[in-house]
Formats: sequence, structure tokens, C-alpha cells
Amino acid sequence: MQVHINVLGPMTAHRDGHPVTLGGRRQRLVLAALLVADGRVVPTDRLHHLVWSDGTPTASRATLHGYIAALRRALEPHHPARTGQLLVREDPGYALRLPPTHTDTHRFTTLVTRAHTLRRQGHPTAAATTAHTALTLWRGPAYAGLDTTPFLQPEITRWNTLHTTATELHLAALVDAGHATTALADLQALVTRHPTRERPWELLALAQHRAGRPADALATLRQAHTHLTTHTGLDPGPTLQRLRTAILHHHEHLPTP
Repeated sequence: MQVHINVLGPMTAHRDGHPVTLGGRRQRLVLAALLVADGRVVPTDRLHHLVWSDGTPTASRATLHGYIAALRRALEPHHPARTGQLLVREDPGYALRLPPTHTDTHRFTTLVTRAHTLRRQGHPTAAATTAHTALTLWRGPAYAGLDTTPFLQPEITRWNTLHTTATELHLAALVDAGHATTALADLQALVTRHPTRERPWELLALAQHRAGRPADALATLRQAHTHLTTHTGLDPGPTLQRLRTAILHHHEHLPTP
């Protein structure tokens, strides 16, 4: 029996390829808390506190144990109660013993790491394809539907930031591979979504220059300077400055973000 859990979007689970019903929001929060613990035992009191950390009235310990029992029945129905091999009871609490490879987050990070390596090794087309494959794993914001829960906020921020980084990597590899024009619309959208991140500005200006639009590239860099200094109080970093200098002086080889 193999169980896979996905959190890059609404939390879902599959057992031997078939979808599993995870129950209501609070029950899914129990599973999320154990998943975030990465195989470590979460004490019962701590688990109880996390699942009801959103300010709603706290339920009894019996309710928590009921959620655990329901998750066991859903994820490993062939094991007797209290003797699961996946969702295990160990003093002083519970642990989820799920192989890391059985999560979409592991597949995502593996693909993104491979894409970074391919780009560094000078294989931009393969890097773009691999990064795109990683991005297809996303079905929405991480832990969608559970995003108001305090204990999940760091995880949600981490994965959503990594999604942005992977998007930048995909578009950078497209530009490297000579598809600057193809990447322009997505880069403009990325700048709009993340105007205080320097890398989208860098990539947009570089793509505009490589698409034969140096005036637009300089305008983008001026806009980036104005926006960053106004909203962050900081001057643009050295890559943006070097890129502007290279375009102004018609350098043949522009610095690559």
C-alpha cells in the first residue's frame, strides 16, 4: 500500500492511486500538523493546541482522537485501530511516517534543483522544461483552504516563495534559450505580482533587450529604480545597475541574473 499526500494547492491524498477522503477542515489540520513535523512525534497536547490555534472554541481530547482514528481508517484501512504503520501512536503523541518521496513538495523541490543544475551547466532548454514540469505540480496556493491557520503560515510562505523562485527560474531559462519574446508576457505579470522582488525586473529588462527592445528595457529599469526606492527605501542591487550600464553602453554580453 502506498499513500501520497499533496499540499501544493488544496490538501489531497491518494492510496494506491485512488483519492482518499480526508474529512473536514479540522481533521485535515491534524494531518497537516503531523506532515509539517516531518516524521517527528508531535505530543498530544501540542497537536491539540495547533489544530485549535485559530481562535475557535477548543474541542475535547476525545474529538482529536476521533480525527486521528478517522484519518487512520482513510489512509491505512487494512490496519487495525491503534496499530497503524503510517499514522503511529508513540508517547507522548503521534507521528506521520510518510516517506518524503510520497509528497508533491519533494517532487517539486527535486525538479527545481535539477532545473537549477541544468541551467548552471549550460542547458537552458532542458532547464526550462524541467522547471515547467515542477510548476505543473501546483494546483493553487500551498495548503489552500487551510491558509488562515497560524501554525501553517511559515510553511505556506515558504512554499509560495519557492513557487515564485521556480517561476523566475523557468522564465530565466526561456530567456537563456533564446525565447525572450515568449517570456515577456509572463515576466510582466510576475513583476506586477511581486514588484518589490528585483529578479523579475532584471529578467523583464533582459528579455526586452534580447527581443530587440532596448528602449523598453531602459524604461523598465527606470521604473524598477523608482518603485524599489519608493517602496523599500533601498537602491536597486548591483545586477540591476550593471544591466542598465551594459544596455546604455551597448555591451554585446549583458549580465545574466
